[in-house]
Amino acid sequence: MIINVTHRQDKVSPAVREKIESWLEHAQERFDMITSAQVTLSKHDHLDEVEAILHAGGKEVTAKAEGQNLYAALDAVSQKIDRQLDKMHGKMVHKKGLPKKEAFLVEPESAVPDEEIELEGYEDIDELLEKVS
Repeated sequence: MIINVTHRQDKVSPAVREKIESWLEHAQERFDMITSAQVTLSKHDHLDEVEAILHAGGKEVTAKAEGQNLYAALDAVSQKIDRQLDKMHGKMVHKKGLPKKEAFLVEPESAVPDEEIELEGYEDIDELLEKVS
């Protein structure tokens, strides 16, 4: 995951960068679809503003929040983004039918385990198929 953190007026402190990176790593572990993130910090009229743009699952997720301090704004943005990612993840998981990965893992009940089939002694594939079915 590519993380880009910028501050329009100042440099980004290591503590703020660490908080943003830990939040994004936690979101990546939880949803496993984030490819890149752009977080922009700024200060407007004694309020701190945070804007986050994430690319996840082929879509762009954006959120913007203001707060009395930078950490309050970061918490608000992280909650907004997490709600949006949760909604995206829910839409991907709760579709009708089985996902393609799981369709091949389901075995029919009439399948014969591999231990019960002896392959020696059969010269013709038709004989083997008759025994199995």
